[in-house]
Formats: sequence, structure tokens, C-alpha cells
Amino acid sequence: MSTITISARSATTDPVPRNVNQSAHEATSISSSCASPAHLRRALDHIFHRSEVCRTEHRAIVEITHAVARAVFEIVAGYRSVSQLAFVMEPSCIAKLQRRALLETAQYTVDPEPGTAHGQILSLHLDRCYSGCWECTAILGFKNRVRAVALKIEPWHGRWQVTDVELI
Repeated sequence: MSTITISARSATTDPVPRNVNQSAHEATSISSSCASPAHLRRALDHIFHRSEVCRTEHRAIVEITHAVARAVFEIVAGYRSVSQLAFVMEPSCIAKLQRRALLETAQYTVDPEPGTAHGQILSLHLDRCYSGCWECTAILGFKNRVRAVALKIEPWHGRWQVTDVELI
């Protein structure tokens, strides 16, 4: 199982070049302040002999999950059309989203309030099944609430397709 936690980027960067002989405390603080687990991923890929195919597949699933999760909540909120996800979702998922959007859009206005149109992805949880499909969960933070979406993504004729979607 993979877990990716996305945090806000820090506004401060360190433009001052560091000396080669820096103290252990400074080295620890620099390595612990890394916002991306990429340095750990390379080491684990080497230890567990993960192939390049696995890494590119994982990256594709992360990108699809990130894009579809945000789009799902924009559809449910009434800010986006369901037809925009027709290329990546099965018709049963699209029908489910249409029903959910009809239920929930009564409380929304046509013009979104600032901070509510696009949720921020707080975390992604990815799990690869033995059948080759991926089960993904995305947690999104909006202005006043936090919501989650679960996606099942399967390979279909050389591309990835969302075959099941659940909103929480």
C-alpha cells in the first residue's frame, strides 16, 4: 500500500549556499524538512528491486486519482459537467455521479464562493490489487469541510479507466 501525504509548500526557501562542513543538527533539519518522499522512494525501489514499469504505472495512477478526485467533487458541487469525465469513467460511474450531483446541487449557487470551487488534495492512498487494478482513496479539504472519494481504477484496452467510485 502506498500513502502520499501532500502538505502546503513552505514560502521560505534557503537561497544561501551551505558549507560542506555543516553541523549535524543543520543536516538533520534539512533532511527532515524535505516535503517529498522521493528520496525515500528511490532507496526503497533499489532495495525491493522495483522495475521502471511499476514506477511509471504508479505515477500514472497518482495523476489520474488526483485529477479525477477533484473533478468528482466539482461535479457534485455543480461547478463542472459530468460529461467531462466520460473519457476516463464507465457509464455506471457517470450515472452515479449524475444522481449524486442532482441530490447535492440544490444547496449550491451557480457562482462558487471563494475557496469552495476547488478542493485541495490532502492525501492519496493507493493499493495495487493482484488482479492489476488499483484501489485509491483521496481526501480533499475544502473551505469548510473535508471529504473523501474512493476509486477503483483498472486497465482497459491500453489505458486506465475508473470502474467504481464512492463518495464519503
